[in-house]
Amino acid sequence: MITKNSETHLKSILKETKHAEHKLMNNDIIIKMRKVGFVRDNALISGCSTHLVFSKQQNTQNPNETRRRLKDANFCKHRFCATCNWRRNLNINKELLEAFTTIEADRSVSYLFLTLTIKNTSTEDLKATVKHLNQSFVRLSQTKAYKKAILGHFKALEIIGDKTPAGEIHPHFHIILIVNKSYFQSRNYLSQAKFTEMWQKALRVDYTPIVNVKRIKPKKNSNLTALQSAVFEVAKYSVKHTELTKKSDEEFVNIIEQTRRMRFFSTGGILKKKINLMKCDEELIRCKKDLEAQWVEIEEEIYKWYGGDFVLVERRKSEEHIKDIPKNDVAPPPLDDVDDVVPPPDDGFSDYQNSDEYFESIDLDIIDNECIP
Repeated sequence: MITKNSETHLKSILKETKHAEHKLMNNDIIIKMRKVGFVRDNALISGCSTHLVFSKQQNTQNPNETRRRLKDANFCKHRFCATCNWRRNLNINKELLEAFTTIEADRSVSYLFLTLTIKNTSTEDLKATVKHLNQSFVRLSQTKAYKKAILGHFKALEIIGDKTPAGEIHPHFHIILIVNKSYFQSRNYLSQAKFTEMWQKALRVDYTPIVNVKRIKPKKNSNLTALQSAVFEVAKYSVKHTELTKKSDEEFVNIIEQTRRMRFFSTGGILKKKINLMKCDEELIRCKKDLEAQWVEIEEEIYKWYGGDFVLVERRKSEEHIKDIPKNDVAPPPLDDVDDVVPPPDDGFSDYQNSDEYFESIDLDIIDNECIP
């Protein structure tokens, strides 16, 4: 029997708040997408992660111990979706740390954090500038000095800085470099001045670009290791959503159009065969990899998005037939014979929030623009 008291309703809300937090982070970019006429992009991000399925698992060695893992969801995989970027970065963080652990088992290594920049440019020239950056890094990595000193790398592209002036874009690389433990006392050591000289030559520019290289150290007042800190820093969002939505409509359109099919992460050297970046980008749920032998699924919990939170709508025992989640059906599944599951109050806001009336009420000037697939 379904009850409607507030206590039971609170119990039906998803405890892992990160899912709701990242979905709500998309609100500003959804409004911006609609305003500039990117209908398809708006629809993809709006409809992302409206269904979540969690696997409740029991430890066969200790039946009193249970855990939950995300098992299925309708992710959109859009480049600028906050939810998908979050899931993507979780994958990359995990893969990087596992790869570094494997490398450290075979050899004694250290890590550097390298930042390579170029002068700011306009959003209209973003794609051409990033292409030039990538070609310049290839030239840098093919120099004798680089090959002797660097064993491998993980490279991440970021296109908006913290203090990028209006009307400009700031593409730059954050890179983790793998070096031998003896690197700092060897003849192959590259100072910051040497890195700057090499990067200027690779860029083929007549000015001195800003370059920063430092040994990776743990942050103060942090429980993270030095390597964990570096991985989380370099694999963070390639585009800050808060900064992106502050851009003018014209700049916003240029950034979206020019970053389509753009690669933001790459690997090289001994790290190249350790990480499958394509899998990190496509497989946003890694539940199967986490199912060790001592854990067995005992139940599924299905949550749906209702006006600001994920609400439990169904529980299914593991032996029951598992059906695919309807990807485009916004109506909840039948709640017959479901215990302790309470739908949220029907205030009508969820439907209203996705309606034309809602967007007209916030006084948006809808600009006609062809949607680029």
